[in-house]
Amino acid sequence: MPRYPEVESLVIETVRRLAEDFEIEALGQPEPDSPLYGESAPLDSMALVNLIADVEEAVDTLFGASITLADEKAMSARNSPFRDVKSLAEAVLERLEE
Repeated sequence: MPRYPEVESLVIETVRRLAEDFEIEALGQPEPDSPLYGESAPLDSMALVNLIADVEEAVDTLFGASITLADEKAMSARNSPFRDVKSLAEAVLERLEE
């Protein structure tokens, strides 16, 4: 089972690659507190969909686990798991532990 630092690194690297592909300067050097999606955040809905797919694919490749990030749990959460890098990493780890 991967630990939080490994998951956070995976998310940061995936965000960095997405920022390159979509030319999003604000996410060129992502940190745990870097905003992703929501008010005043750099990702639009299309970029968010791509990020979710990229993270799910990276989790499968690196950890051999299939997860779904855009599920009912995520959509009904009081605080979006897509608001920043840390919350996304926590959501990934939570799903890996299920």
